Amino acid sequence: MRQFAGLLTAFVLLPIMIKYFPILFKRKAPLGPILFFSGLIIGTVGGIGPSAMLKAFTDIFTVFSTLQTLIVVVEIGVLGSILKQYGILQRIVSALERLIPSKKALVMILPGIMGLLPVPGGAFLSAPFVDSIGSDLEMSGENKSVVNLYFRHFAMFVLPYNTTILAISNMLPQVNIYTLIGLNLGFIAFLLLGAYFFYVRKAPSKNASSNGSRGTALKEVALYLSPIYMALVFNTAFGLQMYQALLICILLTFFLIGKDKSMYLKSAVRGIGIDTVLMLIGVYYIQNTVKSLSFVMASVEGALTGDSVFTFMLVIPVVGLAFGLSTGVSLVPLGILLPFVAGMDLPVMTITVYAFYVLVWSFLGYFFSPFHMCQLLTIKYMGCDTSKVYRLHLKMVPVLACGAVALFLVYSTVFA
Repeated sequence: MRQFAGLLTAFVLLPIMIKYFPILFKRKAPLGPILFFSGLIIGTVGGIGPSAMLKAFTDIFTVFSTLQTLIVVVEIGVLGSILKQYGILQRIVSALERLIPSKKALVMILPGIMGLLPVPGGAFLSAPFVDSIGSDLEMSGENKSVVNLYFRHFAMFVLPYNTTILAISNMLPQVNIYTLIGLNLGFIAFLLLGAYFFYVRKAPSKNASSNGSRGTALKEVALYLSPIYMALVFNTAFGLQMYQALLICILLTFFLIGKDKSMYLKSAVRGIGIDTVLMLIGVYYIQNTVKSLSFVMASVEGALTGDSVFTFMLVIPVVGLAFGLSTGVSLVPLGILLPFVAGMDLPVMTITVYAFYVLVWSFLGYFFSPFHMCQLLTIKYMGCDTSKVYRLHLKMVPVLACGAVALFLVYSTVFA
């Protein structure tokens, strides 16, 4: 029971620390150190001993797969900073506006394109475009907010270098990430089709100005998106590790930015996301500490792998929503739940289906959280009412929840 007390104490205190830190210290809560401190609470109250707690920390930097994930996160921040500094994203948007005549299509595609590059505060990149086009489509501020949020977040399910996918790859190395991404496509269909039906479908049809050659616009889209999609090509076609593929893509940007390269190194250094790295370190420390709680691991594994699959179906949503909503970070419930899945003696495809289910519910908790940074930034930019945004969210909650359960049952029947 002591180990369960450690978990309970840490995760009761976690949302309290996040909420009251800015009030007490007049600055934004440093999520990485708070998560790390939560790991210390788990280990101390749980009684796993100083040596196990030290090993939980050193494994973050000595296990290559974990270290590789941290490197990739740094590289993504660098790439995003360079593309933003030199206006590459704006060039992509301009080309898309010439390529796609429908404003209804643009208001969905533009945040999706921006979402391909997971940079901190990325919602601020797409919000101005959604605001402008959404106004032309006679959308309210609340409606523009949810459109920006839903259509920019599909990328976290399909990009192998997204932080959540990297975390799953690290915690479940036996899972083929591209197989998992294939399973994710079903949930993406619920996400995007539902968002279109509720938030875009009734908008009036209007055409965007399409001055210039569409052929030229298509070439520009392909050119300026190359630092993003070539990472996938190098990883899948040439078998390079993701950190190697992204390093090449960063170097490729040097040839895209034009003659003025004076800010190249400065913008690259500026893109090193220390806060994100610290957050990952905190998550991995919690993950490693939870793995050391032998009694908890055995108990939860027994509950998750009991005679009824419905036990698993109930436990995952409760934990995923509880810790996703309370922190606004999908990595927290992932870090708690995936170690239990990793400990199960099940076929690889079954583990993959379970990982899909954990990912989806962790996402739902994070996505609807009042601490979700993209949501906070979008609502702030649009200048709309938070409660009205949540009333619009309510339309999608049953669609996504039922979709998650239905897909899990189908995947479990067909694949597992």
